[in-house]
Amino acid sequence: MVEAEPSLTSVATSTVGNEVSVSKSAKNKALEQAVHAYTQDQSDYQSSLYDLNKDGIDDAVVLLSGMEWCGSGGCTLLVFKGLENGSFQPHSKMTVSSTPIYALSTQTQGWRDLSVYTRGLGQVILKFNGKSYPSNPSLASKYTANLKQVGNILLLPISPE
Repeated sequence: MVEAEPSLTSVATSTVGNEVSVSKSAKNKALEQAVHAYTQDQSDYQSSLYDLNKDGIDDAVVLLSGMEWCGSGGCTLLVFKGLENGSFQPHSKMTVSSTPIYALSTQTQGWRDLSVYTRGLGQVILKFNGKSYPSNPSLASKYTANLKQVGNILLLPISPE
């Protein structure tokens, strides 16, 4: 089975895979509204749409940028759950996160495990705990497997400095 690549909404918009009755532009607008509501009009971010919980609806991984959201260890990463009506609901908030960010082939409690880069450790694995992903990746286990293995999906590539 070949998995659809995620949509990089801040870098390029592309139509991939089957849509859930909501167009990409409507999804992008809904995500933008959700991010702005959550961050009180923070506009600088990278995002990727991908179905993390296998419910047939794209969820969003959002890496914020700017002095308000970033420090020496990385930036704030948000996961929004995609809803049937096309909107996005805040789901998880993680600090000290950087690119690259992957959706891994493994899952925990129905959600894909994520791997994020965190300074000082490198790539770590974030597992859903039934409510959210862990808030502090610097306390997570190092990811030692090959990120390019089959089933892992690159959500956000390394950002140019």
